[in-house]
Amino acid sequence: MKNLAFLFFIFTSFTLRAQISGDQITADEIKKGLTGKEWKIIKYELFGVDSAPLPEQVNDIISLKNDMTFVVVENGKEYKGKWTILNPVVYINCKESSGLWSKTYKVISIGEKESIIEYKDPDLIKTKYHLEVK
Repeated sequence: MKNLAFLFFIFTSFTLRAQISGDQITADEIKKGLTGKEWKIIKYELFGVDSAPLPEQVNDIISLKNDMTFVVVENGKEYKGKWTILNPVVYINCKESSGLWSKTYKVISIGEKESIIEYKDPDLIKTKYHLEVK
């Protein structure tokens, strides 16, 4: 029984350490990897199920500029404003100039040609956006 308790302690220690040090994406990685590119949404993932963009979403994009401005086209409607990196730095917040539209995205992964971000709506439903450099 003591061995089992010890093994449990070791396992939880490594798990906690991984969560604390983690593979969190830094502000520098976000600025270097996501900005200055136009990202096309190639698929949506909802409840673990991938789906292609609907006809009104085919031209949806996310573009984070180096000057901290953004352009987002969502369901064919364009939004422009300023973006910031939130603490913890794995989140980016896009807020339209008028203040009527804003979204906070969690950055899941950043690649040279493909990246994944996630949006959690007010009902706590998470949608992952699979992005590709346009």
